[in-house]
Amino acid sequence: MLQSSNRRSEMVLGYTSVMPVIIVIFVVIGIPFINALYLSLTDKTVGAEAHFIGFGNYREIFTDPVYWKVLKNTFIYFMTDVFFKLVIGMIFALTLNQAFFGRSIVRVLFLVPWAISGLVSALTWKWMYNDSYGIINQLLLDSGLIDIPVAWLSGPKIALVSVIIVNIWRGIPFFLFSILGGLQTIDRQMYEAAKIDGAGPIRQFFSVTIPSISSVLVITTMLSSIWTFNDFENIFLITGGGPLYNSAVISVYTYETAFLQNNMGKSLSVAGSIIPILLVLMFFMTRKLAKED
Repeated sequence: MLQSSNRRSEMVLGYTSVMPVIIVIFVVIGIPFINALYLSLTDKTVGAEAHFIGFGNYREIFTDPVYWKVLKNTFIYFMTDVFFKLVIGMIFALTLNQAFFGRSIVRVLFLVPWAISGLVSALTWKWMYNDSYGIINQLLLDSGLIDIPVAWLSGPKIALVSVIIVNIWRGIPFFLFSILGGLQTIDRQMYEAAKIDGAGPIRQFFSVTIPSISSVLVITTMLSSIWTFNDFENIFLITGGGPLYNSAVISVYTYETAFLQNNMGKSLSVAGSIIPILLVLMFFMTRKLAKED
């Protein structure tokens, strides 16, 4: 009886402690989110009163080929970026986990893409990609790999690749140092035991390393997936979503619909249409993490 009463008191204390945080989150995020969902069901434009039109905006975007093109670009952008950031980040983390001369300096240098602002990195890459005076084309021309400059930012088939490369470059340090932190918590005796059992480097990686840092991998991948799926600054500053929406993603298309087409209701329906996708993504990620725990 006393134990049950103590447990109930602990639960009340716990809920009371987190209630202020829940209230703040609801006021700052919850109310605007609910309001945005409502406006996505209206014909809201800037400076005009909103009128309820039901799912009219959603029917319009779901029959718009541009929307499906942008959604396809979003998935290509998100899946490619996260995959390569995870793989390259893992390789670099395993390398920097080894002892070698100048390791500290190399670690600092790897922080540069993550530390500089998105505006600076985007404008720098835009200059590098320029087909008239960009350094990338100049290096490729001087080395004889190409005969004419590549239209990195205006080519329909290569514009999306260009912004994908920039996002990978910026995101690698996050994976690198997250994984590196996980690697340094692994007990070295586990590797010694695996060696005694006859396990080689590859088997040690899949039997010891991956299981030991699986929770780090899941959390890092989940956060990077959400950030990449909603990335705006990188694409908007480098290509603006062009040419002809070939490098546009949902976030850029939402901005254009809201502020260039002056259709707030439709833009919010575009943003709202990906909420189920993000919920499914977070569900499977958190479920995987819960199983690991």
